[in-house]
Amino acid sequence: MDRQNILELEANGAATPLATVRAWNALALGTIGTVALAHEPARALALVHTCMYNAWAAYDDHARQTAHGVAVRLPRAERDAASQSAAIGHAAHAVLAGLGGRSGADAGTDAGLFTPEGIGRMQAAALLDVRHRDEPFALMPAEVRPAAAARPLALVAVWCDVAQRVSLRAGHDDDRDVLLFFVLANALADADHAARDGVCAAFAAAEVLRRFTGSDILDDVTFTDLAAQAGPGPGQDVGRKIGARVFDKARRYWQGDM
Repeated sequence: MDRQNILELEANGAATPLATVRAWNALALGTIGTVALAHEPARALALVHTCMYNAWAAYDDHARQTAHGVAVRLPRAERDAASQSAAIGHAAHAVLAGLGGRSGADAGTDAGLFTPEGIGRMQAAALLDVRHRDEPFALMPAEVRPAAAARPLALVAVWCDVAQRVSLRAGHDDDRDVLLFFVLANALADADHAARDGVCAAFAAAEVLRRFTGSDILDDVTFTDLAAQAGPGPGQDVGRKIGARVFDKARRYWQGDM
């Protein structure tokens, strides 16, 4: 699916009522290759899922938005599943539109700031405004290595497919999926910041999935088995450590401890 199709298909941010997060993850993967950060697919995906998380957090009792998000929590009387799903969809759409150089992420809308559309757009506008800083999620600036070459989308897509399988197997709703893809995307992005190799990214992804699910078992294989297919090397240990740090920081956000 090309960029034009995704931006027109979900122009109102509605997405499907069920599996909103999974649907937008798949749509984002089909679009990232055409946008401004196509050479950094992990980072582009992290922007999308962080924005979706920030929009979702406005409807949660405890979760806090990330450092570059807009702090907002709606009164309980104004929260419902349909509005939450719509806010998530508007956030994803606006980020992808912004990365593609199209309008759609302006915070001010005719619908109002605290409607699902307004919340999604304000979170997207906040993240798009700072995307040029290229900041990692859980790493220190000194741990970031300069980019040497373009990284393939394939590795990111492989681990998103694994997360989709986890979600389907466990019967996740959007509340679980928004956290799952938020932590996975940021682990992949931070691994890319730190090591710029597939081994590190694979083991970072495996670590966050193991911690999120409470088990190393996917189905007939383990997350570690899948990561090992990327090859040996010191990137394995580095990736595990990055995954652990990203998971701990993400969990503090969604538990409201940040």
